[in-house]
Amino acid sequence: MVTGEPTDSETVEGYVIDNGCVRKNARDDLLAAARSHTRDCALMGHCVESGYSLVNEGEEMTMLDAAATPKVVHTVEESDREQGIRLRVQREREDDEMRTVSVEEVER
Repeated sequence: MVTGEPTDSETVEGYVIDNGCVRKNARDDLLAAARSHTRDCALMGHCVESGYSLVNEGEEMTMLDAAATPKVVHTVEESDREQGIRLRVQREREDDEMRTVSVEEVER
């Protein structure tokens, strides 16, 4: 049912890190871990399965939804960077959750 309310949207940016690696790092070390997180690690099978998060310069982490995973994988595969891949993610609210609409690499 359409309620006529505007669709909420947001743009988040940060270094991509898989959620498996998020769990392996202390909160205080998360930004450094994300900055040095390698492309190869992000594309490993179990890392892809864990999903992804972004960590920004303010040390804030945004966990991405499952729909983001194939978009993140494609963007990381296309990146020339070996580590510290920074992404911009466009998200829109759908059923009280933020869903990824697009993912693109951004320069640092």
